[in-house]
Amino acid sequence: MSILLLDVDGTLIDSLPGIQGGFLHTLDQLGWPHPEQEFTDRIAGPPMEVTLRSLGMSPEQAYEGLQIYLEYTRRGGWANATSFPGMLDLLRRWREQGLTIATATSKGEGFARLILEREGFLDYIDFLGAAQEDGPRRGKSAVIDYVLDANGWAADTHAILMVGDRSHDIEGAAEHGIDTVAVSWGYGTPEEWATAAHTAHTPQDLEGIVNDWLAARG
Repeated sequence: MSILLLDVDGTLIDSLPGIQGGFLHTLDQLGWPHPEQEFTDRIAGPPMEVTLRSLGMSPEQAYEGLQIYLEYTRRGGWANATSFPGMLDLLRRWREQGLTIATATSKGEGFARLILEREGFLDYIDFLGAAQEDGPRRGKSAVIDYVLDANGWAADTHAILMVGDRSHDIEGAAEHGIDTVAVSWGYGTPEEWATAAHTAHTPQDLEGIVNDWLAARG
């Protein structure tokens, strides 16, 4: 069995507009000043409470902010997202090749299911691995733990390739001995991509990297 573990935000889905909208709404509700645009352009990836803490908020303030952000997202913020061109067709071809496809996203499970279903991805995903919207399973490493445990894959990490766009994807996979492909159409930086085993600049690049990985596995 060959398994692809896919990030969602920044890999399959361009969700930054909705995340930014919820983030700025949260800051306004808390009376917190907006950071520079460069900071706001990089917020997709880590759990929202981690981003809020990085601004100097206390754990209590960040938790309050998370509740505001989740409510914004429930009221429609989740829908302000679109799929990256070429990725749906790529998942379709991977399934035709017999690959097993799972997600590992820090996006809340309910929100991930809604957007992936609307954009047509859910038909090609064997297991939806996501964060809890308000629970202990929040960071990337915890989500990967959940995916491995739920499917009995912990002993098969050599058969898994992680695809993501941020350092959180690469580091979370590395904690489990999983190689990673970084995709440059997401929200990461060249410095983040350099820590992955491979970098793909287009879906065609990604398809070639996966094919080479499959061939190397025999």
